[in-house]
Amino acid sequence: MKDKKTLLFPTDFSPRASKALDQAIDFAQKFDYKLFIYHVYHRPIVTEGTSTTLLRQVEGKAEKNFQNLEKKHPNLKNVSYKCKKELGISIDSIVSTAKKEEVELIIMATKGAKGFGELWGTKTAKIIKSVSIPVLVIPDNSSISGIDKVGLACDYSMKTDYDQLSFLIKIAKKLKLDVDVITLNRDEKTMTPGELKNRELMKSQFKKKGTSFSFTFNNNIEEGIIKYCTQNDIGLIAILPKSYSYIRSIFHESLTEKMLFHSPLPLLVLK
Repeated sequence: MKDKKTLLFPTDFSPRASKALDQAIDFAQKFDYKLFIYHVYHRPIVTEGTSTTLLRQVEGKAEKNFQNLEKKHPNLKNVSYKCKKELGISIDSIVSTAKKEEVELIIMATKGAKGFGELWGTKTAKIIKSVSIPVLVIPDNSSISGIDKVGLACDYSMKTDYDQLSFLIKIAKKLKLDVDVITLNRDEKTMTPGELKNRELMKSQFKKKGTSFSFTFNNNIEEGIIKYCTQNDIGLIAILPKSYSYIRSIFHESLTEKMLFHSPLPLLVLK
């Protein structure tokens, strides 16, 4: 019997993470994943008492949170899952655990902040940069439940690794999602022969009805994608990071980072 693939869900036990965990459970159930719920805690700064005593308190609190998970999330009983807490640095620990456990997908909650000073958002961005697997980011007040359309931002760049589309094709097929491939500030007349060839390659990979190829225009790339998706009932935005590499010469941050902090919709970063 083939082993189940693993879905990694890092948690800080916040209300935000709790909401996202329900969606991770649902995702794990639909795709028959083994769910790995992972909490990294830090060595406390000593102000009163001893370091050992404070560390035991932190460990005890984490253990109690794990013990209460099934009470707070009864659907956990419907999936194969395990929990682990670990002392460490969250970014490094999450990245190394994803590699060690041969994780296929990471699902993370994020505040969806409009600035780079938000700690958890910053961690999310750094984790996305450091792993070689897809990451599904769920901002506050958003959901991947009940969606029927995903928007894929793509510029048909020659540098794009189109094999990274396989995961999106997999979830679109399983969840019966229509896919709208969105290109900003371009039209067919301005596409090079190489880009047109890449678009045909992409069309051949999807091979399904419900896949459309759209153009939209906006001076702000990030704003344009979000606006197009919200106006066209798209519930999930997918990004191939390399496909917008040229944006780095225009903005200080990459498009993936900008989308991560500003998107009100769930964001799937393909790798």
